[in-house]
Amino acid sequence: MKFLWRHVLLLAALMAGALLLAACGGEEKLDLDQYFRGLDDIVDTADTRVDTLMDEAQGVGEETEATRVYFEGFEAIFEQTLNDLNDLHPPAEVRDAHDEFVAALAAGLAVWEDFSTQLADVESPSGLKTLLAEFELAFDAAAERLDNACLQLQGIADQNAIEIDLECE
Repeated sequence: MKFLWRHVLLLAALMAGALLLAACGGEEKLDLDQYFRGLDDIVDTADTRVDTLMDEAQGVGEETEATRVYFEGFEAIFEQTLNDLNDLHPPAEVRDAHDEFVAALAAGLAVWEDFSTQLADVESPSGLKTLLAEFELAFDAAAERLDNACLQLQGIADQNAIEIDLECE
């Protein structure tokens, strides 16, 4: 379960980074440094937001309603971030990596939405544990794709001497 939360934290941090980029980007393309500076700032902010969410979460993974509320919060972040990323116009040097990140995020959202749909029908703690185990397996593939997209972005930053750490897995 700890493995799942580590991916959730990374994913939330990257999604929050996309929110800042969308806010800064609009129709205007960012230069490479602006793109990565914004992403780096928001990753730090996302870590704080995720920590707060986790601190407030009680009974997640054990109580069905607490788990529903918790995962609904993450699903909303996925949706908003994906919308904002689709509105973002990245610089040419990062466009392919950005597009892969968007596609990976969309794949993660699809897994998340499927989980949320199934979670609505769970009535027992044992059913919840079974569903969470299935979710973890499905989400691992999406998380790996997102990690790879993150590594692509980090590689571009490194190649261009932009000193940031996206904390990719």
